[in-house]
Amino acid sequence: MRLIPETNIDFVGKRRVFFAVSSLLVLASIAALVFIGIRWGVDFTGGSRFQVHFEKPVKLEAMRAALTGAGIAGATIQQDQSGDFILRVGATGGESENEAVRQRVEELLRSAFVDNPPDISVDAVGPQVSRELRGRVLLAVGLGLLAILIYVSFRFDLRFGTGAVLSLIHDALIAVGFVVLFQHEVTITIVAALLTVIGYSVNDSIVVSDRIREDLRKMRKEPFDVVVNRAINQTLGRTAITSLTLLLVSLALLFLGAASIRDFALIMTVGTVVGTYSSVGVVANFVVEWERRFPSRHRR
Repeated sequence: MRLIPETNIDFVGKRRVFFAVSSLLVLASIAALVFIGIRWGVDFTGGSRFQVHFEKPVKLEAMRAALTGAGIAGATIQQDQSGDFILRVGATGGESENEAVRQRVEELLRSAFVDNPPDISVDAVGPQVSRELRGRVLLAVGLGLLAILIYVSFRFDLRFGTGAVLSLIHDALIAVGFVVLFQHEVTITIVAALLTVIGYSVNDSIVVSDRIREDLRKMRKEPFDVVVNRAINQTLGRTAITSLTLLLVSLALLFLGAASIRDFALIMTVGTVVGTYSSVGVVANFVVEWERRFPSRHRR
């Protein structure tokens, strides 16, 4: 028994619409990157990140007033939905200087709120480590995309491999654009979420590609776009159930989870929607467009 009956939606016939929507979203993301820019977190710039929890509610203005006398330049402070405060202080020099700054901030907070002592957790990253980390992250993403291109091209062919990689770049760009537009800092958590989205998206793309390949073997006399459209409809139920399950989990983490994982849940929520869209409307339609321009020998 199928939970979702097989559909007959003309995805291939609407590929121009999918391409137009994708182009607008990607261009908007690029514009956000160019004109707003990425806010790198402490993980990638060096410095300290304080998470401050109070038993009794404390207003943001009171926290800012308490930190005014600290004499720390470039400090930013935010309050999340749970009432906890996130304080970020950039690296100011060597490790000894940064350690002194961390101690000064902790002492200031404890002395300013004697009647409501804060619970403080600190994450610190040195400038050299942060630079190396940023380079390694970019290298890891680049090598991952190259490996996916090689694997999918070997497993299927170059059309599917190129389509899969383009869809991953499409998904990652839109997710990063969302992060930049809403001024979230790019942290290790954000990067982990982006890599998870890429993994989910490529899995979905491979499922669709595999069904297309199977249908091409069974329906050799049918036009290529008809076979592809049927394959998308055949996998649509599986895609919808998988995506809905992941989306419900991501939303639960976003609204009910701890503050430390909300950025991860936010990117997963956006990435799930975008990844589902690209697996249905981008990858297969890209392959159709490729086939129209460069027909395969066995189908000429």
